[in-house]
Amino acid sequence: MIIIGKKEQQKIFLREEIHASSDDAVTPSLESVKEELSKMLKKDKELIVVKNVFPQFGTQTCKILAYAYDSKEALDKFEQKKKEKKKVEVK
Repeated sequence: MIIIGKKEQQKIFLREEIHASSDDAVTPSLESVKEELSKMLKKDKELIVVKNVFPQFGTQTCKILAYAYDSKEALDKFEQKKKEKKKVEVK
């Protein structure tokens, strides 16, 4: 279960910065955090980017940092693109 601790609107980047925590016995995957946040915030799953999930040593809690963008255009403008693998030809 994820508990949102702090939401901060970042108007310049057209997104919301979300600080949350989870008390599950297992550290949640990035995909499961994204799905749960999309339900809680009532936003499309594609507009949420989970930056980090920090497990806390010695406890079952973890801290989460995520961004919820206002639109697909804002997400494409401010998030880094994944690098494509180079294709190497063998001669």
